[in-house]
Amino acid sequence: MPALCSPSGSAEALAFLRDCVLGRLNVVVAGASGTGKTTLLNVLSSFISPGERIITIEDAAELRLRQRHVLPLEARPANTEGTGQVTIRDLLRNALRMRPDRLVIGECRGAETLDMLQALNTGHEGSLTTVHSNNAVDALVRIETMALMGDVALPLGAVRTQIAAAIDVVVFVERTKDGARRISEISEVGKVRDGTLEVWPIFARDGEALRRTAHIPAFTDELRARGLELRA
Repeated sequence: MPALCSPSGSAEALAFLRDCVLGRLNVVVAGASGTGKTTLLNVLSSFISPGERIITIEDAAELRLRQRHVLPLEARPANTEGTGQVTIRDLLRNALRMRPDRLVIGECRGAETLDMLQALNTGHEGSLTTVHSNNAVDALVRIETMALMGDVALPLGAVRTQIAAAIDVVVFVERTKDGARRISEISEVGKVRDGTLEVWPIFARDGEALRRTAHIPAFTDELRARGLELRA
């Protein structure tokens, strides 16, 4: 798993992420292939309360949630006759009818991204997903690009507003030259200003250490109202 519990401040970041999950923030785990995104998604999912109804949506089953009320949904390719395909988008749309407390989407990679944003903006708090990207800012650019691939012709400004309202935190993971996988940045997604999405690093890597920045997240008071002290 990513090096969350090393003495380099990562245990502090893990406590912060635990509070984010318990506080029902929407979290995106971003990174390149092989950086440990799904592994970290499993770690974050383990913080979800055992009594909540969780629906997982994946291309191939990799998540290992241990809560009691987990309903796994898995995509299916078309058969040899070209029929029977079940896409991530199909699963997401059907999952919303099942009254989940949480959605855990293995990876957003296409037009279903707009459906995900709309779901997160209509009461499905505390959801988790992953996306391929090169950094936290690039993750949001990729999400907006995929949302624009959908069959609903929304202007870019509207998509960015939806992203700002839907996603609270981006966690960027990387793989070092020696093969180690680690978190390199935890950022808050801010508002849209002058047409650009704000991204505010909360934790950033300084050499080998993952350090807390001076930024105070806008959701701090909201989580404290829920009895969480954002232990960071």
